[in-house]
Amino acid sequence: MRIISGRNRGKKLLMPTFEGTRPTADLVKTSMFGLLNDYIMDAKVLDLFSGSGALGLECLSRYAESAIFVDNNIKACELTKKNAMSMKYQPEILNMQYDKALQFLRRRGDKFDIILLDPPYHKQLESQALIDIYNKELLTEEGICMVEMAKEDTMLPQVYELYEELKNRTFGIKRILLLKPKKMGDTNE
Repeated sequence: MRIISGRNRGKKLLMPTFEGTRPTADLVKTSMFGLLNDYIMDAKVLDLFSGSGALGLECLSRYAESAIFVDNNIKACELTKKNAMSMKYQPEILNMQYDKALQFLRRRGDKFDIILLDPPYHKQLESQALIDIYNKELLTEEGICMVEMAKEDTMLPQVYELYEELKNRTFGIKRILLLKPKKMGDTNE
């Protein structure tokens, strides 16, 4: 696992050795960031379900302004910190459940240009997180969400009432979605 582009290109990342974290393969990451490339420069990024931090750190390497990392696993947060420090980044890392983190960020007034979601598969966490993100208005006006999920999983119908699907790619057992929230009032189309 490595940083694939930007100022830290080729930098090897520490991989998780504990259960519950599934690293994104370089091939999938390359495609994801091909879709995200036009959005990254100077972006404020939230890496939700961050695991090792590889996706958010890739954004920082590609000149995102900032990244906040969220994971409920303390070992994942420690790994993110080590990976960030190896590149001389000192991002904010929140060790908490995603819903508590979204609530905290909302209260603080944070807004993001990019929110990355790579939750555990088969639990519908991506759907609930996307609904929470929309309801808490955590995206900027031009903000987007990038979701990695199992190919056979489906989003709750409410997600498609709130978001427009911009891109959809499949890689083996994974599916990558690029979503943009619909404007308030446009959700009953």
